[in-house]
Amino acid sequence: MKHAFNKGVLSSKMAASLVSGGLLFAAGQAWALTEAGTDIKNKATVTYEDANGNSYSAQSNEAVVTVAEVYAGTLRNDGNKAGAPGETVYFSHSLKNTGNARDTFVLSGRTGGATGAISYDVYLDANGNGQPDAGENIVTQVDLDPDQQVELILAVPVPSGTAAGTIIDATLLAQSTQGDGVYAAADGGLVQDIGTNGDAGTYDADGDGTADGNDTNNDQVTVTTDAVLVTTKSASVNTSTNTITYTLTVKNNGGRAATDVNIFDAVPANATFVDITSVNGLLAANGDTYEDNTGTDQSIPADATTMYAPGSLATIDEPAGVDLDGDGTTGETGIPGVLLTDASLGVNTTVSIVYQVSFDPTAPAGTEIKNTFAAQGNLDNDAGTTEDAVSSNTVTTVIGQIYAVDANDTEDATDGTDDDIYTVPSAASGAVVDFKHTITNNGNGVDVFELSAANDATTPFPAGTTFTFWNAAGTVQITDTNGDGNPDTGELDPAEALNITVKADLPASASGVGPYQFNLTATSAGDNGQSDTTAGVLSTINAAAVDIANTANATGMGDSAVDADANTGTPTTTNTAAAGAVTSFNLYVANESGNAQSYTLGGTVPAGWSVQFVDVGVDTDGNGTVDNTSNAGDVVTATPNLPAGAVYHYTANVTVSSNVAQARADYTGGDAVNTNDSDGDYPVTFTVTSPSDSNINDSKLDAVDVVADRDLSITPDGANQVQPGGNVDYPHVLSNDGNSTETVELSATNSEAGFTNTTQLFVDTNNDGTPDAYRELSQLAGLATAGQLWVRDQAGNPVQIGVADADNDNLPELTLEAGEKVEVLVTVFAPANASQGTQDTLSLSATNEDATAGAAASATANDVTEVILGQVRLNKLAGVDADCSCNAGTPDWTPDTPFAATQTTQVEPGQCVIWDLTATNEGAATAKNVTITDETTPYTTFLVANDSVRNSDSNTVANSGTAPVVEWVIGDLAAGDSANAQFCVQVN
Repeated sequence: MKHAFNKGVLSSKMAASLVSGGLLFAAGQAWALTEAGTDIKNKATVTYEDANGNSYSAQSNEAVVTVAEVYAGTLRNDGNKAGAPGETVYFSHSLKNTGNARDTFVLSGRTGGATGAISYDVYLDANGNGQPDAGENIVTQVDLDPDQQVELILAVPVPSGTAAGTIIDATLLAQSTQGDGVYAAADGGLVQDIGTNGDAGTYDADGDGTADGNDTNNDQVTVTTDAVLVTTKSASVNTSTNTITYTLTVKNNGGRAATDVNIFDAVPANATFVDITSVNGLLAANGDTYEDNTGTDQSIPADATTMYAPGSLATIDEPAGVDLDGDGTTGETGIPGVLLTDASLGVNTTVSIVYQVSFDPTAPAGTEIKNTFAAQGNLDNDAGTTEDAVSSNTVTTVIGQIYAVDANDTEDATDGTDDDIYTVPSAASGAVVDFKHTITNNGNGVDVFELSAANDATTPFPAGTTFTFWNAAGTVQITDTNGDGNPDTGELDPAEALNITVKADLPASASGVGPYQFNLTATSAGDNGQSDTTAGVLSTINAAAVDIANTANATGMGDSAVDADANTGTPTTTNTAAAGAVTSFNLYVANESGNAQSYTLGGTVPAGWSVQFVDVGVDTDGNGTVDNTSNAGDVVTATPNLPAGAVYHYTANVTVSSNVAQARADYTGGDAVNTNDSDGDYPVTFTVTSPSDSNINDSKLDAVDVVADRDLSITPDGANQVQPGGNVDYPHVLSNDGNSTETVELSATNSEAGFTNTTQLFVDTNNDGTPDAYRELSQLAGLATAGQLWVRDQAGNPVQIGVADADNDNLPELTLEAGEKVEVLVTVFAPANASQGTQDTLSLSATNEDATAGAAASATANDVTEVILGQVRLNKLAGVDADCSCNAGTPDWTPDTPFAATQTTQVEPGQCVIWDLTATNEGAATAKNVTITDETTPYTTFLVANDSVRNSDSNTVANSGTAPVVEWVIGDLAAGDSANAQFCVQVN
């Protein structure tokens, strides 16, 4: 860069300050630390065979560790400027919350150190131009979310009459109100002074007796009567044109004119120059010029947009220690940019330059476009001195996150076709069918994708089919990683793909020719409007003249024209219901056959919903008279044997999912309908089918308009084995995932005769504020009276809750505030005469006791217990290992905290978790080919696996998996023997 001036005694320096010039999109960026309160949870799997070669698998309990709160911040930069007597000098600073929890920072300005006698005002710089503008107020504290940054201005007035050469010291103090002020300690709170640092050693921030300058920035004003250049920069973002408009302003606040003032700016990294938009205060008639790419001065043109044609940008050299183009390197030379020269800038005179750059909106989310400009001139009217360049504040524009997802089938030897449909040719009744799919993050930032599987409205799977999500190998079940109660992919980087397996568990009674189709939907957790669907089709697993309608006298009922309520895509009846609530539809079935017939009743409801049919009665005279004295109110799955021409009346009670992702007030899925209002409604299809001839059938379309936003969840579903006469435990977490207070009643029922259960809650029995033991439901009232009923809040801290038994059914009603969780242990007991292969489904239900009609939420978890003659049980525990030593080299790894299924000690980002897995053969025969499989959890990074898997024979087995999967092939496990495996992960 040409034009150099000798520095005089009263030169001016200004350090770059990070200022937010604009956020391109409203979405936030990925945090450096895992968010406080995040539950890291995981289940493992053990597989084995019996002596006859039959294969079995069992899942462990779900082990949970909660991420602790860490408080920290940064404050940038110290500043040094020249100021004239009577002028207020403004210094730009950036305060950022680098912890993982919301924090409040107290702000103040003082003379000298943090305890100076004179107070200075601190402004919140909303537009990031380094100047307090109209509407930008004085602040004494700010609240910041994790990774959130604000721009601050410290205003330092120079008293009139202050002598030239006087130095005024000012300090900006920013202190976290959380933590202990020491970043390396348990929860931190220290605000680190970063960037240009001129006050290190002048303030003891953490109180350790050593001055370190943290929590503060130091600013210095050197008083002068020469010219004083004040440089300010602002940025305006236009997301429709993907451009940034920069405004460069230079003002002379000093006591004399500045001459030959060079104003220069470099095109920022990650951006492309467009044009000069306008120039104010510079004229060719005054001898003002601009420099082109040849290094030649050109007169300022009347049309500023012609000033820099493509390829004619000037060549800029960065002043020492200044990063003009924001690429992270200071003092570079030969950077493309703009250079204009004002021949004479008078006292209190301002010039400005406006230019545009363009950017790529698909660049990685969080990409920063930083820019600083500078001005340099003859400030003291002495050609023999060289003046330092005066740098402006730095403006930063952040590329926001774009959310996009692709869900597809995974071609393999079974399917082989990339048609977005994974097709399985055939499967046996009662089989578990694997469908392979791939979820790809097509956005530009880290995202989590919610998974849901719903029967296709046209070709659904048979009623009773259930869908679950597993890893690519189908060995580890996918769980919820972000606390909404719904299974998801965990965090995926941009362009990262995750292969998953959808398992369809077919009912034993299902058979016939399909196709049978479900639709797998992956929805962005960052923007639930962004989703994609892929399908799974089973080709082979077969209906009577019959009508179904919402009214007994619907047109066509009772004649030979089937479809009295023709399914035209428009629902006949739309009910309004809240998430978790039950809504009822009146349904009528007309037997149009010439003889008595019984028909199977069915219903297709959205994923996560359920439907139950209740008997009302039979109209045998055609006048609506119901003849039923004994069966009214019974739960039914089929009609009674209907005489020819008779009409059967029943009620369909549809239970809406309590998972808000499956029960949105505005449903936007591909099969959404709209009937009552402006939002989308969920379709509900009811069917009636002859069990002897599936070609004799009819269906109708109704809908549910979901209101409210209330959500309860019970996780996880369980699956295990038990011997006849034995029992098995299923731990669950009942969680209020909504935003309202919920009062629920717990109950548990078994699907198979002879199977029984007990239900217990994990509560505080010694009133020390920490849950310590399980108690049956009937024992809770006494604990509540003594004030000892404690559960966990969202962050894992113990809190007291209310309990009552208003209906006197000996099932207590629990009142949970938003985010509160209670651990539930259900024990299933198998009868001694249970046959091998019998499967019992234990349904654990939380029924809402809210008296507000239509606004209650509910939840259910299902535990499937299979009776076998030999069984291997898998138990999983977690322990916190703060220093991440993982106890490598010792046979038995021991964490800093005792192992527990649900850790009461929270783990900080950067600390480690040791997962402990124990497989025990509780059967009477040797289990063959025993294999323990687990997977690295989301929010963590795999470190090491313990290669000393031990049983009573002192055998050792090395981990044979490849991260993120860990696997130990144990081999034979004798009756009563156990094998233990461990691996260590670090919390991100």
